[in-house]
Amino acid sequence: MTIPLARSRRQVNAVTLIPIAQVVRRVRPLAAAMEMPDFLSMIDQQARMLVNLATTVGETLEGKESAHSVRLLDLEQRREELKRRNQAAVHSMLDLGADIDEIRGSMEALDRAAARLLLAARGLHQFWLHPTEAGCQMMAVIRNGTESLQHGYAQFTNGWSAAEFDADEAIASKDALSRYRIPAFPEILDTDDESRLPPLDQRVVNPDLMSVERTFWLTELYGNLDDIAQELACAGVILKEWSRRRFASLHDGRQEWAGPAPCDTPGRPPNSGRS
Repeated sequence: MTIPLARSRRQVNAVTLIPIAQVVRRVRPLAAAMEMPDFLSMIDQQARMLVNLATTVGETLEGKESAHSVRLLDLEQRREELKRRNQAAVHSMLDLGADIDEIRGSMEALDRAAARLLLAARGLHQFWLHPTEAGCQMMAVIRNGTESLQHGYAQFTNGWSAAEFDADEAIASKDALSRYRIPAFPEILDTDDESRLPPLDQRVVNPDLMSVERTFWLTELYGNLDDIAQELACAGVILKEWSRRRFASLHDGRQEWAGPAPCDTPGRPPNSGRS
């Protein structure tokens, strides 16, 4: 008996790569679904870029990397390239009438996190200061969150459904970061600490003004890191839901599972934007 081509391909994908037809809600025939871009691989590439960016920004915060390094500039360019590519792919599917809210939500959350990291890096060269303990701890939380997301996407892209643990790690970034916010306040308010100011020969403005600028910059930095953790949590919620649905479909013996629902985290509307 001849096995239909569409059926045989679904069986192969069930034990190898997860087809994007299993991730998006289809409203067109299978022929249209087979034309879809490999969104999961695209998200995985975006997550890898985010991990590299978080690592570089962390090293910049610790004084190990320059805010004007070629490495950071290359990552900024890479982020723009991925953003343009992802937007084009999403728009092509919208033109076909596909509902890909979760795909778009994941891509946008990762891009907003990258934009915030770059914003933090650009702020580093505007005001010289020694790394703060709380700032480095918060940056480590962000880096761990990005690594968890990327590992989860890689597992999922390669056909594994067990990405829920990694998703939980990314979601936990939000609460983990908040534990360092209170210890960070003394560092923000300690404007008389000379060790956190530039050397005397590098000061071009009066110390009082520099203290005000330092307080403002630290407040902005911690705010950016908090926003990044929110974005990682949003992406983690979507990944966790994908993992659960994929596991349920395999447990029930189904070849496919229902498409994703819109991203929705507590206290935040689906696909809400951040500047």
